[in-house]
Amino acid sequence: MKKMILTSCMLLAAMVSFGQSALELAKQQKELEAFNRKVLNAKPTKAAKKQAKELQKEGWTVPAGEASIEQQVTKSQLYGEELMATEDGSTTKRFIMHTAMQTSGTYNVGYAAARANALAEVASMLKTQLVTSINIKQSNSQTSAIEATTIDKFTQKVDAIVDQTMTNGIPMLAVYRRLPNGNFEVQVRLAFDKKDIMARMKKSMQKELEKESDALMNVAQDVITNQL
Repeated sequence: MKKMILTSCMLLAAMVSFGQSALELAKQQKELEAFNRKVLNAKPTKAAKKQAKELQKEGWTVPAGEASIEQQVTKSQLYGEELMATEDGSTTKRFIMHTAMQTSGTYNVGYAAARANALAEVASMLKTQLVTSINIKQSNSQTSAIEATTIDKFTQKVDAIVDQTMTNGIPMLAVYRRLPNGNFEVQVRLAFDKKDIMARMKKSMQKELEKESDALMNVAQDVITNQL
């Protein structure tokens, strides 16, 4: 009977926790939609116009029907300047900005590959930072709240956790130029919302690590907000 009650309590706690993470994701999505509307109506800044001219001089252009280079650079700048509050009350940049390039025989293939590279590179950085931070805390005997078995389990599952987390890269810039051999060189810049990453990280940890997730989430939040 006691075992049944304990199991029921654990299941209820997991359901509540999952519900909270789902609500967090919905809240982040609503915030992001509001911010996107604000950015959409923004006029190109002087800095954006200057950078756009530099890109155009280097031969970069945009596919027909897409936003101009000025508009894309303005969007990128506004996302890069957006701040968010941290757990300790300070502020940090809300979005991780990352650019990747790819050369291909067609624009579409080059764009898809460059976007995939940007996602993979940021995911790789996150995996490395998470494992490094956990190991530092362990070596400094700061893991009283995190058992060694939990750390081992996290290290084994970190790839799956991050891959489930890093699915939402927001397009900032997508330009291309033709090379002398006729190939397309494509440059793609993505923005990653730290608030969204933390909510998704929490959801992934709950799925992969169950009851151990809460202790590790503090480490993850520190990595996402302060190190990426």
